[in-house]
Amino acid sequence: MPLSQQKKEETRDRLNRDPDFRDEFLTSARNMYVKALASNPGLEDEINSFEKIMGADPHTYEFGKGEMNEMDIFEVILNAYDNQMLLEEKENSTIN
Repeated sequence: MPLSQQKKEETRDRLNRDPDFRDEFLTSARNMYVKALASNPGLEDEINSFEKIMGADPHTYEFGKGEMNEMDIFEVILNAYDNQMLLEEKENSTIN
């Protein structure tokens, strides 16, 4: 599920100014990790980067050259999660 650039910017802004939203966002992302990893086991490095970014105080994390920000990483996690959910739904459906 692609996120629009505007939605990414709005969410990133809210993450930086609203600590309660940031905590809830991180909790929701963590709940998606297991399913995302089932779909794409190579996400471990991205998840570790996401945790480092989200664990830092807003506006303090220094990104490396070409490093994805938290919203770009979240989109990758979300896509893997969605793919795994679709696979599970397909496996659980019955054809009559």
